[in-house]
Order: sequence, then structure tokens, then C-alpha cells
Amino acid sequence: AGYEQCQALFNSMRACEAAGIRSTFPHPADQYELITSKFWMVTLALEREAALPAAVFVCQKDVVVNAESAAQQALEELAAVRRANPFPPGGDGNRPAPSIVNGTKIRRGVVKSGWTWEARFVLRFDTEEQLVARLQDMLLPEGYLGSHAIVQEWVDFDFEVRLFFLPPRDWRPGQKIRPARFEFNGWGQSSDSRPGAFKKLSREKVLENIWKGDTAALDSAQEQAVEHSQCLLSWLHDLHPEQPVAMVRLDFMLLRLGPGQARVVFGEFCEMGACCISWEEGPPTIWRAAVDYALH
Repeated sequence: AGYEQCQALFNSMRACEAAGIRSTFPHPADQYELITSKFWMVTLALEREAALPAAVFVCQKDVVVNAESAAQQALEELAAVRRANPFPPGGDGNRPAPSIVNGTKIRRGVVKSGWTWEARFVLRFDTEEQLVARLQDMLLPEGYLGSHAIVQEWVDFDFEVRLFFLPPRDWRPGQKIRPARFEFNGWGQSSDSRPGAFKKLSREKVLENIWKGDTAALDSAQEQAVEHSQCLLSWLHDLHPEQPVAMVRLDFMLLRLGPGQARVVFGEFCEMGACCISWEEGPPTIWRAAVDYALH
């Protein structure tokens, strides 16, 4: 494993594409840059069907000039996004969404960097003062070449479900598509600002140990994730209709609200080649999709 400067990578991919050599894994350069940039976390945050938490950009130059002012402005903008696109309250109708801690005011969230895969580039904050420090940690280290960070509100969730989609070449928005696979995972407790240990789960373990046999809630959550995926896949397709998406993984955060009830919040697009968790047939299935895409 290693790191590659993102613009050098995308420029080299585009140079090959301009010479007639197709990029097929993970994706053509435009798609790959879009997915990994995480810009869509902000641009889609006002789309109700996307089911995203509120998110805003913070520019590096603003943190250099006045980090305290940049943090305050980010929190104000997050609150404005949430007011414009509120999640329905959950359970008995009184539980704040998408988190209890931010019920009356946004206090907690995460700072993220684009073009990164490791959880260490996700930093949690619980106060405005911590947000100032997290922005400085993310945007001001020596050698950092990025121009911005993404600040997102906190989401309460019990575990994640990951949906693996392999759209047929003739798929078009409006045609219902179901995932080839559902995979589940959780996160351990963390003693610092970063996510805890990654945990592989199964539907059986989720029902036995976390949601206590509430099959109706889990069925509802999975179907909600599938429905939100239709909007998200359509958006991805329409940006580059000439470049069909051979495979993409969509990750959702799930929270049980009560008997038979669940809230689903979209977390991330993941490029072809993303971890298959416990899906043993995943890698050969995905490689076949990549080869099929390359040969047509």
C-alpha cells in the first residue's frame, strides 16, 4: 500500500484516456475523482432523497487567517443546511435527528478530508474549540496539498450496512436496481477523536446482539437503503452517462428507533475495489464486472 498525489494520478489517467486507452479500474478519471473527492457530501446534503447529514466546506486559507472564525462559520452553515433539509424526528416523534446531542444546537460532528481512505482522516469534535483544533490538524500539517476539509454533523447509528451494486450496461435511472450483496459492520469505542476498531458483522449477529430480533426494523432499514440508493445511483449516472458505473458500493448508517422502526443515513460512495467485508465471492464478481466493462 502507498500514497499517490491525487492530481498527478488523475492527470496521468486523463492523459492515457486522451490517447485512447480506457480507464476501467477503479473508474474513468472523472468518476474516480468525483467519488473520492467527497465533494458530493456537501453538494448533495440538501437533497432529501440522498439522506445525507449536513455538511459544509472549510477552506484551508480561512483556517490560516482565522481558525476560530472558520470554525464558527462552519457551525452556522451546518445549522442552516439542517434547517433547510431536516430529517424527520424518529421513534415517538420526539427524538432529534440525526443525533440527540445536536438536537437544539450543532455541537458534535466530524472533520473529513477528500481523497483519503483511512479512518485516521476522520476527526471527531464535541465543541467549537475542538473543531478549531481538528481543522488545524487536518488542513495545516507540513506537506499537506489539499485546499479544504469537509465538516459534517454527527449521526447516531448502531452499525452500518454496505450495498454492492453492479449495474448492467443498459441500466438507466428510473429502472429499479437492487444490490448484489448486503454486508454489515460496526465500530468499536474510541479513546481519541478517531473512529474505533472496525468490526465485521452479519445480519444474524445484528439481529442477535444489537437489534434483539427486530427483523421488521432491519428489513425496513435495508429497503430504505435500497430506495435511497436509486436517487444516488441516478445522480452518479447522469453526471457521466457515457461512462456507465460497472460497480460501486454505497454505505449507510442504521439506527433502530423502536419496534419495526429504523432510520437510515447515507455515509459514502465507495469505488470499485472497495473492501468486500465477508463476501467471499465479491472479488471475482467485481473483477468480472471490471473486465466486462473494459471489453465493451
